[in-house]
Amino acid sequence: MAKDVLERQSFSTGEVIFKKGEPPRAAYLIQAGSVNIVVGEGEEATVVGTLSAGDLLGEMALVDAQPRSATAEAKQPTTVVVITAIEFAKRLEKSDPFVRSMVRVLTRRLRNMTEASNGDS
Repeated sequence: MAKDVLERQSFSTGEVIFKKGEPPRAAYLIQAGSVNIVVGEGEEATVVGTLSAGDLLGEMALVDAQPRSATAEAKQPTTVVVITAIEFAKRLEKSDPFVRSMVRVLTRRLRNMTEASNGDS
């Protein structure tokens, strides 16, 4: 039973959970607090979204095994449940093949739109 317990991590206000370009290691389910999704750096940094309790972040990079497309930063003290890449893959593989395919297609479309809006190639 203890094997099924997922790790939790806490982040202080302003602390980076992951940075754009990093390899995917985990997805995160927000238990408490909120997280800004940021594109660009320094004066060019723009918050493109804010996630809160119950939201999942970092999943896109796990679905397509691509580097992070944005930076995630705690907007306030935040606690997350860590879903490792291995655990994520196990759960995704247990899902219906149609659902797996749909998740991959939607992830590819979202990544393409994100890259196009950021001017990435």
